[in-house]
Amino acid sequence: MKKEKVLITGASGSLARRLILSLSHDQFDIVCLTTNPTKVNNTSIFYWNVENNQVDEKALANCHHVIHLAGHGIMNPWTPKNRRLMYSSRVQAANLLFEQFKAMNTSPKTFITASAVGYYGHSNDGLCEESYEPGIGWLSEMCVDWESAAQQFETIGTRVVQLRISLLLSKHAGFLQPTTLSMKLGVATVFGTGNRPFEWIHLDDVARFIQFAITNNHIIGPYNMASPHKLNQIQFMKELKRRIAKYALLIKLPSWFLGIIFGQRSIILEGGSAMSSQKLLDSGFLLNYPTLASVIKKEFNR
Repeated sequence: MKKEKVLITGASGSLARRLILSLSHDQFDIVCLTTNPTKVNNTSIFYWNVENNQVDEKALANCHHVIHLAGHGIMNPWTPKNRRLMYSSRVQAANLLFEQFKAMNTSPKTFITASAVGYYGHSNDGLCEESYEPGIGWLSEMCVDWESAAQQFETIGTRVVQLRISLLLSKHAGFLQPTTLSMKLGVATVFGTGNRPFEWIHLDDVARFIQFAITNNHIIGPYNMASPHKLNQIQFMKELKRRIAKYALLIKLPSWFLGIIFGQRSIILEGGSAMSSQKLLDSGFLLNYPTLASVIKKEFNR
């Protein structure tokens, strides 16, 4: 059987690295785009520069599936420069890929893009389904443009999937690593009141869903990437503490203090909207780690 070619952007990120490991290399040829010229090998790693509208056509040639995971870190300070980089690395990058595929008179079978729970803003209207209107604010607006940039691939016959990803859990990356270390040292931090929804999903499950989406044509449009095990932040932290370091102290940092330290980024730390997982569950995909207890057992054997 001839292999299908998969192009991945944002290959240095934790999700992309896990995806590369989990994809079947007997079934797929995997190539990546990098902004670092020193990493280019012109066989599996190719150069692109979104700011200069530059992308190596060899990466796109005969490409069956595109997984767009690139994005300048959202927890970097929200300076004008960083906001521009956050936007361009997501939205303009997708536009660049679309224009390049059009210029080459070709189209991938599938375009899968990351999006985020930030799409919904800070809704208090129960569980947000994928059909809900976006929230208000810069982060929501960027998510809308991010998904719209992906949506234009439909005009060239490509199936489009947008992943509205919640907090990714893995002991080797992101939130879980510093949090568990802090707990073992005796202190854990709750941001704000701790009462806002705290949506999460295990890194492995998202990587597996991407492969599921590649190989199942009924997966179309936006999907909330969130566990059906719903917790607010303080419930999440208490369960983690109970299993990892039961004598650790939970300390609340009030919203006004977070605003001083993190500025507008503090809305990410406090939690956002509650996300419905029903469309994900109805897709036929089975989560390996649907509860926080299953995540802790997998990551820490506890």
